[in-house]
Amino acid sequence: MGVLDGKVAIITGGSSNIGLTIAQRFATEGAEVIIASRDRNHLDKAVALIGHGTRGVVVDSADEMQIKALIEPVPRVDLLVTCAGHWAFGPIDKVPPKEWIGLFADRFFGQVYACHYAVPKMPRGSCIMLCSGTAAHAGLPNYSGGSALCGAVNSMGKALAIELAPREIRVNVLSPGLILSPEDNKNLHAGGFTNDLRLGFVEHNIPLHRPGRPENMADAAMFLAVCDYATGVVLDIDGGWTAT
Repeated sequence: MGVLDGKVAIITGGSSNIGLTIAQRFATEGAEVIIASRDRNHLDKAVALIGHGTRGVVVDSADEMQIKALIEPVPRVDLLVTCAGHWAFGPIDKVPPKEWIGLFADRFFGQVYACHYAVPKMPRGSCIMLCSGTAAHAGLPNYSGGSALCGAVNSMGKALAIELAPREIRVNVLSPGLILSPEDNKNLHAGGFTNDLRLGFVEHNIPLHRPGRPENMADAAMFLAVCDYATGVVLDIDGGWTAT
C-alpha cells in the first residue's frame, strides 16, 4: 500500500522534468494520476512511462477553457500540482515584452485557472502545490520577467493558504532552484547562452556547486502531500542558493 492510496492527483506540465517525476512518485505511492501537457507525443510517452493507470490530457495551460475541460470531468481532486510553463531568458532590452507576457500567460494565469476550477472539487484535507522558483528571492540578471513571475506565484500561494484554511485545503509553493533534466545536465558544458548562464549559477550562486535533479522536487512534493500541518510554505529546493 502507498501513502497516497485513494487520492486523485492532477499535475499540469506532467510530461517532462519536474512534473513528470512528481507524477511518477505519486503514482508509485498509490494515487490516481492525471497529467496534462500541450504536446501529445510527450504526453503519450509519459503516460506509458508512469503506468499505474495514469491518464494524459492535452492541455495548453495558458487557455482557461482547456484547463476547465481538464478538471471539469474529474469528480474529486485531492492533489493539484501546477508545473506547466516555459522559460525565457535574456537582457531586458533584448527580450521582446510579449515573451514575458507569454510567460505569465501559462506559468501564472495557468496556475490561477487550475486553482479556480479545482478548488470546488477539493475535499477537506486536500493540497495544492503551486510552482515558482528561487528567482523570487534572488536578483537574477537576464531573468527580470521570470523573477517577477516567481514572486507573484509565491504571494498568491500565501494568500490562498489563508483563504482556504477554513476549508482545510492546504496551499504551498514548490520553489526550485536550478533543476535540470538528465539531458540538460548532460549538455551543461555544451556552450550557448542558456548553458553558460546555468554554469554561472552553479559556480557562483549554489553552495553545493551542482544542479538539482527532478527527483529532489518529487521528494519535496511528497513531503507537502503528506504533512497535514504544512500550509503557506514556499519550499526552496535550491542547493543553498537562497541561503547565501
